[in-house]
Amino acid sequence: MRICPACQSSFSGSVTRCSHDGRRLLTVAAFERSMDDALIGTVLADRYDILDRLGVGGMGTVYRAEQRALGRDVAVKVLRRELGRDPDTVARFHREAQALSNLRHPNTVAVLDFGQTADGLLFLVMELLEGEMLSTRLRRDGALPVAEALRITTGILRSLGEAHRAGIVHRDLKPDNIFLARVDAHASGEELVKVVDFGVAKIRPGGADAPIDPLSTQEGTVFGTPRYMSPEQAQGRPLDGRSDLYAVGVMLFQMLTGVVPFGEDDAVVVMAHHIMTPPPRVLDLNPSAAIPPELDALVAAALKKRPADRPETAEEFLRAIEALPVDGARTGLTSGPFAGSARHPRVTATRTASALALLLGLGIALFTALPSHRRASTPIAAPAAAPVAAREAPTQPEAPTQPAAPTQPAAAPAPAPVEPLDPTPATPAAFVDAAPSTEPRTPVGTVARGIAHGTGSGPSPVTALSPPRRPAPLSPLERLSQPARNARAAASRVLAPT
Repeated sequence: MRICPACQSSFSGSVTRCSHDGRRLLTVAAFERSMDDALIGTVLADRYDILDRLGVGGMGTVYRAEQRALGRDVAVKVLRRELGRDPDTVARFHREAQALSNLRHPNTVAVLDFGQTADGLLFLVMELLEGEMLSTRLRRDGALPVAEALRITTGILRSLGEAHRAGIVHRDLKPDNIFLARVDAHASGEELVKVVDFGVAKIRPGGADAPIDPLSTQEGTVFGTPRYMSPEQAQGRPLDGRSDLYAVGVMLFQMLTGVVPFGEDDAVVVMAHHIMTPPPRVLDLNPSAAIPPELDALVAAALKKRPADRPETAEEFLRAIEALPVDGARTGLTSGPFAGSARHPRVTATRTASALALLLGLGIALFTALPSHRRASTPIAAPAAAPVAAREAPTQPEAPTQPAAPTQPAAAPAPAPVEPLDPTPATPAAFVDAAPSTEPRTPVGTVARGIAHGTGSGPSPVTALSPPRRPAPLSPLERLSQPARNARAAASRVLAPT
């Protein structure tokens, strides 16, 4: 059964609008909640029908609403009424909301509208998400599998990368502000990580750089924040993106161990720990074989007291995750409905660059081996003593035989001309180092040296004693670009039998 908030008529079945006034109907539970929440069932700013309350936080309340002009459901965050009474806070709110509305990353919740009602309420309108908060999952499941923890961390860092480049620092990252959204359009049903409440901490009276009041923290103004607060924020110092990366380190620590580094109930004690006490190591609390020492070291680096000792940027943090020897560490980078889109070409470009680097290394090594192949039938290719013996042999009467080394270099057929390799790879080499493939492989330099000197895992060097082999057929990955085709064509002509 559903109830009209205006005329209070009840309707059964699948009816969603009142037949008398056209208002969107409320569920029975929402109607009951409207008894102690005056906004439920009202129209906000003449354009949003408030349908239900979704949650309450330190800065305000989030509601489910219908945008009248478009007929779509949205999430509306209404800030506490007292925040709208301070002119400086109102001006700061409008500046921050304008900046947030320009963030477009799929891992950041989209801000669709903002404003202030006639009676002074400040509100933000955001896309409506279906799923659960990271805090809910951690309370239910405790420590998460390593691959899942890295996938969630990757989504957070991608969102932060765009925001930090725009000069926006979140300042209040915690599991309550990380939403794990279900995306219906994604066939596999995978979650999409969404970071919410960007910049809201900066709207509070006094601004984001004002010292934190531990008493107001315990009363709920920024409830839960001290456990994820960077040392510099606890000291009231100016903040940059590295403060957010500290909070990411705390959340990654919690996802891997099930607990936060400092979990005391007293906010003052927790902030003092963040400032002075070295955090425990992940492997000390969860000595699991699935957690490699490199991941333990990465978390410890993110939790350094000095910002200069942490990863410098969200992108640097991401590259460190990509380099981890963890199954699924890079799989998480391409999961979700936006995988492979034009917004995120990094993984595809990296794989292409890896293939091109291997092929170019092969071509360079083959050119190195080419002179020895040409000299194999001439005395010049012999060691230093061999040419002397060849010149003295005719002067010895007891040796009527021909010189040991043939001297007919002109009779050998000239090799086919070799196309020069394209010296410019399609993708910067830095991408190869930044995101190595999860498949075990020999480094390019090792392969090249092995080919040139007859060692390693590469093919044998080309000599007169070992018959040449034709290269294997092209793989789909090798057909991705012209440089790859040039390298294979050159290799084929060098290895062709003469």
